Amino acid sequence: MPAVTDLRQDLRHGLPALLRRAIDTYRRFSAGPAPEDAKSFVAYQSGCRAAILHIQLLLKLAACAEGEGAAMPVGAAEADAELETLIETAKAALDGHDDWET
Repeated sequence: MPAVTDLRQDLRHGLPALLRRAIDTYRRFSAGPAPEDAKSFVAYQSGCRAAILHIQLLLKLAACAEGEGAAMPVGAAEADAELETLIETAKAALDGHDDWET
């Protein structure tokens, strides 16, 4: 299935940047002070949760991309190493959130 192989290769190359951006965005958003009024606080928490769910989806895509055992293209080893680092960073960001499956 060349289409699946191509998709996995695209994921291997694209996911590091997507994960980095999602994690950085989450860090910036969640680093600010939480709003004090209830309505804004709920919206803030919803935004944080949406960001975490986005990161989780990217991690699931990364697991799918890693399922391919075929030879990787040139530069893929570096991309995979970066992806692994980003996955570990994302998992660390999820620590303490037992209600969110990793």
